[in-house]
Formats: sequence, C-alpha cells, structure tokens
Amino acid sequence: MTDTRSKKTRSHNALVHGVYAKDILMPWESKEAFETLHKDLLTEFMPRGRSEEDCIFDLAYLYWRKQSLWRLWQTTILKDPFTQDILQTNRKSWSGIRKRLRAEANGHRKLLGALEAEHAEMLSQLGRLQKKIEGAADNQEVKLNEDKISALIGIIKEHVAPLTQTLTQVPNAEQTFDAAYAAKKLEELLRLENMIDARIGKVLARLVALKEFKRTPAGGAPTKALTSSQASV
Repeated sequence: MTDTRSKKTRSHNALVHGVYAKDILMPWESKEAFETLHKDLLTEFMPRGRSEEDCIFDLAYLYWRKQSLWRLWQTTILKDPFTQDILQTNRKSWSGIRKRLRAEANGHRKLLGALEAEHAEMLSQLGRLQKKIEGAADNQEVKLNEDKISALIGIIKEHVAPLTQTLTQVPNAEQTFDAAYAAKKLEELLRLENMIDARIGKVLARLVALKEFKRTPAGGAPTKALTSSQASV
C-alpha cells in the first residue's frame, strides 16, 4: 500500500511539470537519485503553485547536470588503462604518486636514454665522415665515406628515429596522472560549471520574485484592512 502511494506521488510530481525524470536523464542515469534530489529541493524551498514547482524542477535539473560534469571528468580519467597503475602506487600525495610512477618507469627511461645516446653517436659519426670527405685525397676514399654516410642515414631514418619517437610519445601512467589535473581541462570544466551556476542563480531569482509577488494583493495576498485614521485621510 505504501509503495503504491509512493509511486503515485512520484508520478503526480512528474506530471505536474509535464515531464518525467526518464525524459531528461540518460538511460543509465539513476531516476531514483534524481527524484531524491528533486524531493530535497521541494522540502527546502516549499513551493506553492505550478510556477514555483517549475522553478524547483529546473533547479533539480541544473544541479544534476552540475554533478554530471565532475562525474564525467572522473569517468574520463578512470577509463584510461594506466589509471590502474596510479591506484597500485598506494600513495595519496602528488609527490608520492609521481615518485613511485617514475621509479616503476625507470626501465623505460633507461631504454630511451640508451637509444638517444646511440642516436647522438651516429650523428657524431656522420660529422666525422663528412670531415673525412672534405679532406679526402682521392675519389675512392670519398665514395667509401659517402656510402658509410648513406648507410648511417638509412639506419637513423628507418630504425633509430622512429623507435625514439615511439618511446617518447608512448602513453604512460605519469602522463595519465598529469592529464587528470591538466589546467586546460579543469578550466573548461569550471567554465561550464560557472555557466550552470549562472542559470541556477537566474532560476533562484525567478523563484524569489514569484514568492514576493504572491505576497502582494496582485498575487492574491489578502489586503490589510485600513485603520480609522488611515480611512479618514
């Protein structure tokens, strides 16, 4: 009996606003959580009449979308496969997490460092071979050094440079950690949040104006009887 009455109440609330929670929520969003938010706002502001109830429904929707912004931010970070590596550090401070991630990535950095050193050595060899060509006395020696230069350039272009670039650009847990707090992303979230806050402010102003209007005779408030002194004037 109680469940049936509760369901009827929720249905009535939705119909008052001409829309059901399911009409404004994604299929995977919690209808119950939204209705709880809506109910809390009804209790807080105690609306009277359709116009005020519409304001409360608008507030519930805007608060819900504001919460969704940060849920979206969290979901974006958590879906990154490297997030698990961050969690496994068992650290809570930024410095602790970063120190642990860098320690675990030490092998990767060593490989990258060795590859970069090899690349630098090959570039030095190219410079030495070029000097030999400039100081060569016969064409055979020039041709020999030119062949060596061509071979080195081929190795750098086909193997060393691509591998170095891949190791440099490969995603890792530290990049994921940095991305979670990237200023550009957070600024965009805050900008959107401020836009929602501005709309919330307008709805609250509308709600206050409605309540104030209802306190006037034009809004249906009873007119105070004139005192004898006021009537004589």
